[in-house]
Amino acid sequence: MDNRVLVIVAHPDLAGTSRVHKRWVAELAKHPDEFVVRDLYALYPDGTLDEAAIEAEHALLDEHDTIVFQFPVYWYSSPALLRTWTDAVYGFGWAYGGDQAAPGELGRKLAGKHFALALSAGDIEANYCEAGTVGFTYSQIIIPFRATANYVGATCDPEPFVLSGTENGLTDEELEANTTAYVEWLRAL
Repeated sequence: MDNRVLVIVAHPDLAGTSRVHKRWVAELAKHPDEFVVRDLYALYPDGTLDEAAIEAEHALLDEHDTIVFQFPVYWYSSPALLRTWTDAVYGFGWAYGGDQAAPGELGRKLAGKHFALALSAGDIEANYCEAGTVGFTYSQIIIPFRATANYVGATCDPEPFVLSGTENGLTDEELEANTTAYVEWLRAL
């Protein structure tokens, strides 16, 4: 079993327009003894996963107990490839469907795993509340991820790690402080 945290990154332009996620990934790369980073858009640029890709993803998930999904908030969800990845990887008979299986057996391969989410949002944090323009908290918008974790027998932190206001003049100093906080948050999982 690999004790490092597996970080699954879903950003459509990580190498280009991304500022936050590019910085987060660069920092994680400095600690290969602690983190394994998986860039889904670099791995699957055509947006599909074949059987070999699914088997590779299964093997990585099998090896790690803590899995973090890192992505920018897109219409109060994740970028499309993360959903495609979930549909392909969390297959019947592997991630679910084995009610009589013990955790780790086929049909329960994700049971007992710990999931967490790390998000960036262009909008300001004040809008992510009942009275804000979004009308929901970050904890509420990740409910589908938490429900999925629950369904496959994993746990999911109810509060994601979040950097808000990325489209509103985020300074280099703010990004660096947040990156440090992100690494500390990951280490505490």
